[in-house]
This record gives sequence, C-alpha cells and structure tokens, in this order.
Amino acid sequence: MSIGIRPAEGSVATPARPPGFAFGLLVLFALPFAGVGVVTAVLAAGKLFAGDWKAAGFMGVFALVFGGAGAGVLAAGIAGRRAAEQRAVAAARHPAEPWLWRADWAQGAIEDTERKGRYSLWAFAALWNVIAWPTAVLVVRAALGQGNRLALLGLLFPVVGVGLVVAAVRATWRERKFGTSVFDLATRPGVVGHGLAGTVRTATTVLPTEGFAVSLSCVNARTKGTGNSRSTTETIRWQDEARVQGQRTSGGPGQGIVTTLPIRFRIPDDVAPTDDADPSDRIIWRLRVSAAVPGIDYAATFEVPVFRTEETAQPVTDDEARLLGPAPESLPYTQPPGSPIRVNTGPRGTQISFPAGRNPGAAFGLTLFAGLWGGAVWLLVSLKAGVFFIGVFGLVELALLYGVLRMWLRVVEVTAGRDGVAIASGFGGVGDPRRIPAAEVAGMETGIGMQAGNTVYYSLIVVGKDGRRVTAGTGIRDKREAEWLAGLIKQAIGA
Repeated sequence: MSIGIRPAEGSVATPARPPGFAFGLLVLFALPFAGVGVVTAVLAAGKLFAGDWKAAGFMGVFALVFGGAGAGVLAAGIAGRRAAEQRAVAAARHPAEPWLWRADWAQGAIEDTERKGRYSLWAFAALWNVIAWPTAVLVVRAALGQGNRLALLGLLFPVVGVGLVVAAVRATWRERKFGTSVFDLATRPGVVGHGLAGTVRTATTVLPTEGFAVSLSCVNARTKGTGNSRSTTETIRWQDEARVQGQRTSGGPGQGIVTTLPIRFRIPDDVAPTDDADPSDRIIWRLRVSAAVPGIDYAATFEVPVFRTEETAQPVTDDEARLLGPAPESLPYTQPPGSPIRVNTGPRGTQISFPAGRNPGAAFGLTLFAGLWGGAVWLLVSLKAGVFFIGVFGLVELALLYGVLRMWLRVVEVTAGRDGVAIASGFGGVGDPRRIPAAEVAGMETGIGMQAGNTVYYSLIVVGKDGRRVTAGTGIRDKREAEWLAGLIKQAIGA
C-alpha cells in the first residue's frame, strides 16, 4: 500500500545543474596523481629488471599510493557526475517532487548503505596502511637514530591502520552473513506531520528473541573547513525508536526465505525535512535497524525521504492511521522495568530521582576515552613535547575527567508539587535545591541533551514564563520515559 503525496507549495528547491566545471577541476586534480603513479610504476619495473629489489619495492609502493589515489578520485568523480546527471533529468521531469529525484526513492526500494560504506572503508584502509607503515618505519628509524623519542608518536598511524582493517573485515563479514538488506517504502515519501512506513527485508533467517531495535533519526550534517582541513559533524535533531519482531517469509522467485520487519513511525510537524541544497549544511533522515545475534550482530542503515508536503497541514487520514499505527501518546505507558530512574509520590509531591552512574555504557566509553587521552598527555610530558602542546592536551583531559565524574557520581532529585519545582543535585549526594515557583512555570519540555554516536539521551527542561530554561534532569535513555516524566511534573504543579 502506498500513500499518494502532493508537494507543499513553495517548499521544493530548484535542483542544481550537473557539475561540469567541478568535474573538470576534479579531473585536473586527479590527473597529476595518476600520471605520477604511472611514471613511478614504469621506473619501478625498470629497477626490478635491473635487480634492484629495494628501490623497486619503494617505487612500487609510491606508484600504488599516487596511482591509486588518482584513479580513485577519477572513479568517484565519474560516478558522482553520472549520478548528478541522472538526478537533473529526474528533477526536470518531477520539479515539485524531490523524492523522485533519486532512483531508489522513486522505485520505493532503498538498499542498505552499509554495503557502499564497506567498499569505501576497504579503500581507505588500504590507502592508509600503504602510506602509514612504510612512512612510520622510515621516519621512526631515522628519528630514533638522532635520539628524538617524540618520533614514537608516528607508530600511532600504523595502529590506526590495523583498526581500519579490522573494521573493514567486520563489515565484510556482516555483509556475507546477512546479505544486502532492502527497505520497501509504503509511504512515498515519509511526510512531516504524518509518518514513515514500510518493510525491511534481509536474507538472514535469524529471529532474535528480543526483536530488532529500529530508530528513525533526523540528522544535521555540517561540513566546515576547506581542502584537507574539511571535517563533518553530525548532530541528531530528532529521533524515535521502536523494537519490532521479524517474521520469516518467502522472498520471491530465486530469493528463498527472508526475514521481514514492519517499520512505522509517526513524525511530528516541527522537524526539518530532507534538505541537501547546501552540501555544507544538510538534513538527512536515516533509518537504522540492529539486532544482537550469535557471531557478528546484524546492522543496516537506510537513507530515507522525509519531506514537508501539502499533507503536513492536514490531519492523518484513516488509511494513514491503519498504515502508521496508533499515535504513541494515545497508548498507555509503563516505565521500562530496567530504568534506573525512580519515581515516588508522597506528601511533598512527585519526586523523581536520577541516581549516579545511570548510563554505565556511555560512562564507561567516556572513561576509556579519557584514559587514552590521559595516556597521550603522559607521553607528551615524558617526551618533553613543549608547554603549549602539554597545556592544550591537559586542558582537554581536565574537561574529560569532569565529564567522567558527572556521569559516574552526579545525583539529581526533582520534586514537583503545587508550590513549584525543586531541583537538587550534587556528586554522591544532593545539596540545597533550586526552587522554581509554580506561578513562574510556563511548561515542561524534553530535548536531546547528549549524543554518543547514534545514541541520544534526553533531558527534562523547565520552561519559565520569562523565557528561562532550567534543566531538571539528564541522561534519560528512553524518549517515551522522558515525555512521561515531563507529564508527571506538569501534572504535579498543575500546569
């Protein structure tokens, strides 16, 4: 079943033209690398025939690095130009329907992006190791001969290379075990204010007892810098999660038995739609599916179309309601049995206790990172790297240690009653509370307060009538629990 969608008037950006000029610049950039690689390969062959194995090996590595980089850039440029031309043609045919500009979105069958990422990871791992190992050996040997122990830091690059190879092997193992997962869209596209629905198909026949964890995220990808200093940070602006049970079914002629997962999410009307008009500031919607199974775990990621259309301003129809399922707020809520947050009701009102160490996984990860960073600081001090570097790394380490202490030791107690909200916190125990009279409270909100990779943790926020926003509790792993706690506080103060 597919829901027909009309675009919102004035909401569709004009597609960019095929990047012919940019492609030309890319070719000019890649050709010298490819040329150097070819020339060096010829020279390496000459040295090999002359019996100079050492020089031939060195030149061969040089040719592989430069020739591979040039060929890779050219291949990526050709693929990118071809995709841009196809997108431009589709945009000309459907100027007001951007979800038809990508072939997989138009067909309603989106492949797992982890497969493409595996190829890129192997290429990057190979290039990194080909450069890192010879360079590290030559530089460290020469520097140590001069008594420069600081050169030992160069050994970190081969270590990173080993980690990249391990990650690439795991990605390949996962793809061979589970095949390529596909998300069949039932809503084309997903609509802001309505929802996203469909079915994930995977070749695995494993049905985990606890089901599959599914999340839909609105991600803001921002790129800063130019050239080699470019970096991209991804911030999750909105996320919803669910746990679904899979079922075995026939995948059709020649496909055998597959596992299918029903996907359905309600999407609020105040989130940003898919937007890639500005390459340095994009909005991407991702569907992630994972499950703990024997051996390597299952994981798949899909980039899905979510847009604002004319239907955004309209109520959900009966057909959509049957497809998307009931709205989460209409269902009875029960606090997760494993939640560390405690709620009690007494003479003083509703008391919510946030214990220390309530998110041990995230706390352990930050502790490990702080330990590694501390090791780097110790190494800089031992090697007498200079006051500036030691000072900068030391300040970062202090910030990390403070974060570790907060995650392991900080306690928060929120008490809400007819007289207002009292928030008390401290390390190991609570101090004097901060009180906000009920007459000054405009409402309660929840929001993403911390992000660790693809995992988000929510915060409770007291919104004052004067515009002030006071954080009442943090580190809430479950979105529904955060909304439920906010509702309890509002009910307690009569807001």
